[in-house]
Order: sequence, then C-alpha cells, then structure tokens
Amino acid sequence: MQQLLPNQEIIPALKNTCTFFYFFELKGSSDIGAEIRQKFAKQQAKCLYWLDCKYAFIGEGENTWTHAAIFKFSNFEAVTQAIANGISCGGVGAIQGFAVHTNPPPKFILFLFKLLRLIGTFLNRNAKKWTVNEVLAITGGTGVGGITPTEKQITRHLQNKDTSKAYMINLLQTYKKAKYAGEDLKVSGATAYYKKYGFVAARSVYMLGGSLVLSGRMGQPIIEFNTSTLTKGAWEGIGIMQYPNPTNLIDLEKMPGYKKSLVHRNAGLERTVLIVAKNGL
Repeated sequence: MQQLLPNQEIIPALKNTCTFFYFFELKGSSDIGAEIRQKFAKQQAKCLYWLDCKYAFIGEGENTWTHAAIFKFSNFEAVTQAIANGISCGGVGAIQGFAVHTNPPPKFILFLFKLLRLIGTFLNRNAKKWTVNEVLAITGGTGVGGITPTEKQITRHLQNKDTSKAYMINLLQTYKKAKYAGEDLKVSGATAYYKKYGFVAARSVYMLGGSLVLSGRMGQPIIEFNTSTLTKGAWEGIGIMQYPNPTNLIDLEKMPGYKKSLVHRNAGLERTVLIVAKNGL
C-alpha cells in the first residue's frame, strides 16, 4: 500500500495550504482512481479535477504519469487530521504531490478576458492545419534550453485529433534574473514570465474559449516515490489551462500580442514541463 500523504513533520511548512496537486502512475484497474478520490473525500478533500495524462509536449524525457489530480481540503484542520490519519492505496506505481499556494488573477480580470472571446473566435475562424516546421518556427526551437518542444513532441501533438477539452499542465521554474538577449535589464525571471508573458498568455487562452484551472506557487514535493525524471524534484510554480481542444495550444499565436510576449517567456523561464491531459471523470 502506497502512502499518499506526507509525514506529520511537514505540517509547519504547509503554511495553511489546503490545495494539493498530484501526479499518479496507476497500475491495473481503473477503479484505483475512484478509490483514491473516495479516500480523500472521507478526509474532507474534494477532487476538483481528475485528469488522464497523455504525453509531454515540452520536457526532457517521456511522460510516465497516467493521471493528475487537484484536491482541496475544506480547511487546514482537515489537512492536519488527514495527515495524522494517513491515506494509502494499492496499485500506485509512482506518485508526486505538491502543496499549492494558489494565486489566481483577480476575478474581474478574468471576466474582462471572457468578454474578448468574440474577438478571439473571429481571429481564429479559419481552421488551420499546422505543419511541424510552422510549429517549430512559432515555438522557437527543438527542445533547446528545456523550454521548447522537440520535433518529435510537435509531431505527436499534431497527430492528436481529439476534439474534446484539453488540459495543459505546466510546471514552471524561472530564472532569478531574466535573460534578455543583448540587454542587462534589472528584471527578475518571475516578473518577465508571470507578469509580462503570463498576462498576455492567459488573455489569449480566454480569447480562444479556454480558462484557467489552477495557478500557484509550489516548491519541494510533499511526497515523491518512483517519480518520473520528466517532473522529478522541486518546481517553483504550476499553471493548468483548459483549452476547447488540443490544437488551440498552437492557435495562441493568432491572438493579439502573443507572439511579441514570447520574448519575455524566453527571458524569464529557466525550465518547464508541459503535459497534455484530458478530463478523466
């Protein structure tokens, strides 16, 4: 039986966090996922999302995770009680979990983004069949620096003909100081990525009909066992966006200001992983 929660010694470091993100590699029956959700529910933790992980679009190594989940406890007392009680489950071949200090944009900003969807629909009205070379040109490389997809990853993504909602799981690590080419700007990597790029990227996703699922700071995993090399270790932040379909990830470049914002992404982002998933419930 695999333990799904950390030891009690970690409680002070959680700082009243009630939201937790998990990767799972489940073996055998699909009932294992339902069992995990039920056991968390008994400890006052609601499963906000249960996702089927498909493949990595960005990142070094192959994705071995079968599922991802977001759990939210009713309060921090429930968190401490659940850790004291423990939650364990068989059939878990690997696990990686993080406490997430959520920091979503203000609701009125997201409301304004939604008002732009009509414009996004107009700009994206002509469906386009992307080629690998076109996507390479948009993303700016072939896996260089750990923040762009390889040709193989692009090819696999373009073969995804699913028309249902897609969930893009982004693990993020920024530079301490942003690295703008040929310039010595006193800007942190976090400012360059989250504020200068992230604002435009979120607006573009909403214009395409998508939405924000999760945004927050993380750090060291609270639990890690047999973790995939793709995601192993600490990550500064997480961003999960929902798109109407997988193709919309490439369609971002059609949205106003998105291509120009990539300079800030490249300057601020040290490394990242992007895993494509779909709703597993």
